[in-house]
Amino acid sequence: MPLSQGLQILKSDSQLNYRLWDLGKVKKIVFKMNKLKILLMIALFAILGGSKSNAQTDFSIHLGFVSPQGSYSDSYAQQEIVAWWTDTERAGAGFGVNFGAKFRYGISSAKGLGIIATADVLFNSANKDVKSWLQDWEKELLEREWIEDVSITSPKYINVPIMIGLNYEYQLGSSGIKLFGEVEGGLNLGIITDFKGIAKVNDVDDQGEENLYYKYEPNTSFAFQIGAGIMFSEKYSLGIHYYNLGSQKIKGEIIEEEIYDGDIDVDKENFSGATINPSMLTIKLGYHF
Repeated sequence: MPLSQGLQILKSDSQLNYRLWDLGKVKKIVFKMNKLKILLMIALFAILGGSKSNAQTDFSIHLGFVSPQGSYSDSYAQQEIVAWWTDTERAGAGFGVNFGAKFRYGISSAKGLGIIATADVLFNSANKDVKSWLQDWEKELLEREWIEDVSITSPKYINVPIMIGLNYEYQLGSSGIKLFGEVEGGLNLGIITDFKGIAKVNDVDDQGEENLYYKYEPNTSFAFQIGAGIMFSEKYSLGIHYYNLGSQKIKGEIIEEEIYDGDIDVDKENFSGATINPSMLTIKLGYHF
């Protein structure tokens, strides 16, 4: 029995609607990427400019935790309902980490007000529901006598928002403690890492490997964040921030690969699925130079 009958479980119930990309959409993607590059250059120029700081500038780096919100964290994986697999907005993202940098330029004519530029990386792996589903999947496939080994790797979400906006700081007397609030808008680069289903076949007549890959196309979208927090002794800050990273279309390429006796047979097909809406809360600890 060929492995494709077993690995076909990995895609048989998928509700993805396949279609070829047209040239106009490719051009649109390139245009969005160019906009992101321009905003990134502006933000990096501002951030790097913080190294030549004076009394009105502040450069900081931060590290924190990411808690996905709403449909971005939701899934019904045991029913195969997760955005990178079926046509649903439920992304199945788990808790993650965040790191990034911020440059602030104080506006001398408006006490406490400043212009900020930030660059962040937000990373989320699969939630517990999705991980449990994939473990059950592997066990189910391994129960087939003709499958010697199987490995299934779930996609991970990486978002890179580049933003500019306004920040307000309020000094609490002479204590050295400040309260701050901020709002920003910009572009986000959304990346989904590959889904991989790899299985080794050891049948009476066939020995080899059959693999299934979903390769997802990056997205760019409008994004915004609002945040507030507290700053201590001009060096440390602790803030909570809400990110809304816009709408991201799930699409890419399915690759089915069969390897027997040194021969490789590859079948490829483009697909287009649902739209997800990444949103999350982050808690950041910052260090200010």
